[in-house]
Amino acid sequence: MTFPQETSEQLRRRILEICQDHIRKVLDTLREVCLLISAYQTGDENQVYQHHNNVVKFNEESAAKKKALMMEVAEVGAVLLSRDDFIRLSSEVSTISDYCTGISYRIMELTKRRLPVKMGMMKELGNLAEAVLDCVIRLRETILALVYGGPKVFEAAENVESAEKIVDNIYRKVDLTILSSKMKVSVILLLREVAEFLEGIADVCENASDIARILAITT
Repeated sequence: MTFPQETSEQLRRRILEICQDHIRKVLDTLREVCLLISAYQTGDENQVYQHHNNVVKFNEESAAKKKALMMEVAEVGAVLLSRDDFIRLSSEVSTISDYCTGISYRIMELTKRRLPVKMGMMKELGNLAEAVLDCVIRLRETILALVYGGPKVFEAAENVESAEKIVDNIYRKVDLTILSSKMKVSVILLLREVAEFLEGIADVCENASDIARILAITT
């Protein structure tokens, strides 16, 4: 509940705490995706199912964090001038979680149908996922830096951009490898979607870091 005596800075700090909880939950979701890919590589179907269930659970918890932020911002109203940017930031962070869920379901389909995937292909996707994980970690650092102000945020956001470029380079190679693999069309399509979602997460991180920059200079 918002009390009249609360200052704009106090309100901002409280909303920032929700944002921090949100990105932490999304980071947990992506970690489960990385573990899921690793489990698929080793052929451990039980672990694939377990990590998939964790992804779904964390995605639901992420959605709850977004809802909490929306309710908080609605309650604050016009008192917080940067409320629209906080909503945009939360929406971008939620997109990461949604991509993770999409990846998880596609790998589940590969598992259920026992579709043959060439040796080394999932390893390359795993390397891409690890690079994406680093990008999200950098985004989390950027969001945490909002507590300290502009210079810290801008420095952290630059790290997000650097991590995103690394993801782009890996993605291009992985995509070409998938296309030239001569696997079944259904497998190629599923793997390409997984790779596209992973690359999409990195793009979202860059967008979110830009919003963090705006928050750093407008509050």
